[in-house]
Amino acid sequence: MKKFLSVFGIIILLALASVGWIVLFVQKPDILAKARLRYNQAVSQKVDLSNGPCLGKIADDWVLDVAHLPREQVDNLPENQCQGYKHFVEMSPKGEVIVVQ
Repeated sequence: MKKFLSVFGIIILLALASVGWIVLFVQKPDILAKARLRYNQAVSQKVDLSNGPCLGKIADDWVLDVAHLPREQVDNLPENQCQGYKHFVEMSPKGEVIVVQ
């Protein structure tokens, strides 16, 4: 049963990521570039991405949040989530886009 739920969870995350890519290219084509720039800045500044931190605002009403794929408990802690946003890009600690919403 756990294996089924794990596979199901991965399928859901991949579906959300696909929807995110569609939203990204229809709504805000420059958001991904800004997210990648902010991610690269964090890496060059040696920010610890292992706890899934919020990397902050990347555009009006948009933030960049780091999370694991699949999600880990640390990703759900309030101190590791961006607060007060309308839209967000979620990337893995390795820089993979997970969700754009």
